[in-house]
Amino acid sequence: MAPAPAVDFGEILKDVPPGAWVALSNDETHVVAFAADMRDAIKAANQAGEQEPIVLRVPLSASALFL
Repeated sequence: MAPAPAVDFGEILKDVPPGAWVALSNDETHVVAFAADMRDAIKAANQAGEQEPIVLRVPLSASALFL
C-alpha cells in the first residue's frame, strides 16, 4: 500500500487569519469555511455542503508549528 500524499497545510491555509477556526473539506484539499468561533466555522461548512469537515485552529504565530 502506497503512503498517502503529503498535504501542504501552509498552502491550504495561506489566506486564513491567525487564530481562526478552519473547516477543511473531508478530503483535506481546501478550506470550506473559517471563523473566529469554532461553531460558526462548522455551521458555515455545513451550509456550504460539507457535512463532516475537518476542524482545526490556525496558530497565532508560525513558531507555534515547531515542536
